[in-house]
Amino acid sequence: MSMTRPNFEKKELAISGSPYVYLPVDIPAYTVEVTHRDPIDGELLQRALDRTIQRMPYLSDTLTIEHGAVYYAKNPLPMEAAHTASIRHVGGSETNYHMLDLIWDGHTTCFSMYHGFCDGQGINAFLESVLYHYYCMKDGVEYDPNGIRADSTRMTEGETLEPFSKQYEVSPDFTLPQRQEQPAAYHLPEIVQNGSQEVLEYGFRLPSGEFMKFVKENGTSPSVMLSMLVGEAILRVHPDADAPVLSNIPVSIRRQLGCEETFKNCSSRVILPVSGTAMDALPFDQRAAQLRAMLKQQMIADKFRATYNMIGRTYRTRMEQATDYREEVQKPAGFMTISHDTFYLDYIGSLHKTGYADQITDVRFLCKPAAGKTLHLNVIEHNGEFRITCLAMSDVSGIAGALDQVMKEHGLPVKSVPVQSFTLPLTAWREGIL
Repeated sequence: MSMTRPNFEKKELAISGSPYVYLPVDIPAYTVEVTHRDPIDGELLQRALDRTIQRMPYLSDTLTIEHGAVYYAKNPLPMEAAHTASIRHVGGSETNYHMLDLIWDGHTTCFSMYHGFCDGQGINAFLESVLYHYYCMKDGVEYDPNGIRADSTRMTEGETLEPFSKQYEVSPDFTLPQRQEQPAAYHLPEIVQNGSQEVLEYGFRLPSGEFMKFVKENGTSPSVMLSMLVGEAILRVHPDADAPVLSNIPVSIRRQLGCEETFKNCSSRVILPVSGTAMDALPFDQRAAQLRAMLKQQMIADKFRATYNMIGRTYRTRMEQATDYREEVQKPAGFMTISHDTFYLDYIGSLHKTGYADQITDVRFLCKPAAGKTLHLNVIEHNGEFRITCLAMSDVSGIAGALDQVMKEHGLPVKSVPVQSFTLPLTAWREGIL
């Protein structure tokens, strides 16, 4: 590792990272933990990492600050698959100033990122490419990449496209609705600021076939159904909830913007009121269908294009006019004040189907709940099972227990996983700068 921060050759402005790079505090790493059937071969893993970076050299970039603006920058320092059980401080000297990191120990690999560099789809492209090359070499088989960015494919310009760098075409008759004040959401009284950095993890396993059958029978989608089940659990614990229970669902909007290949931040969110509206009186299946329709209404391409046009101008202007980074981070950070109540549900989906999937026995997405003050759920499907995890900075065992019971009462063969906990180190991308 390099202990003195070098001068890196700047590239394009990191406009899509604006909500993160101007935060006044450092944020924890976002980490994907992958458990393997067999012990990891560190030498092969390093070779797989090297092949991945050869295919996607932009993943080895760093970030640099010039005056008040933040840029992507070339980082010629080696990217290392470190043999350690401890997640490292991404972005600083410990990772050679790389914004992505890979560690391994025993049967486990961990892939970490700084969120100002890329989003979930960016780190997924990274880990899937590394794992593809690793298993091809380990097994002596050229597996079908099935959409994974393998070194047998060529990099495209779209992979590094900055979503805020262009003006999007919007239908002539579309007008962006005026922002209306949202009713305050119900805040779970279990979620309290206690100063701890420990994240508690309550996990569930649910057979994919059984769950998807249930989803289709009720005419809805997985994220809507899970939102409803979590909402039902919350109301079971708090029947006197005096405000609507809202589900915040982050969504990638690459397709709506025509940025399908970019590794950079390209997302928005939709909000579903799972209680506190006239829909509460409807039968379960009708409410499920209506909430799905509400979700689809919020996924209109023109809305996202118009929003990105507007926000993009603001982000670009700030970076182009900024003269002092220290002054910029003292300004109010709107991202820190966004309400994520009542809960945040990240439906990650699944990794690409591969011929070695059965050798990957578990996938966990580790993150700190937004601002440490909400209930966060991660949902991923792997090897015929949905992995549902409830993350919180305080004890939400009552909610988790109620969710287990609700799913069983709906006939779902859910199995709970023993409670786990973890802490995540802060990212260190400003090390040697501030």
